[in-house]
Amino acid sequence: MLFLEQNMKKMTFGGPLVVHAHKVYTLKVFALFCELKEESEFYRALEVVEGIHYVAEHYDFSRVQRWCKGKYEVQVHQGGSKYTCECGLFEHFGLPCSHILRVSTLFFA
Repeated sequence: MLFLEQNMKKMTFGGPLVVHAHKVYTLKVFALFCELKEESEFYRALEVVEGIHYVAEHYDFSRVQRWCKGKYEVQVHQGGSKYTCECGLFEHFGLPCSHILRVSTLFFA
């Protein structure tokens, strides 16, 4: 029951993207999505080519684990309706990574 209460709290503070994720994901996957959403707050999106190519860069490289790059290239397709990131989480797991979530805020702010 505590797990359900935690997810409901995340949903009420997360905005429309989190509400939509709550509708389409199972509770376990939704919890993972919320973790990725929170992690995305530690990245800044730098525009390389307007509306097409971005770099999601961690604010503090000293906090990034050694195996993690801390800087990822994100491609935007179809005016922001499709994204690809070099980390490949979305392609492999079907869940948008924190880098895509950070870049997407530029399109839906």
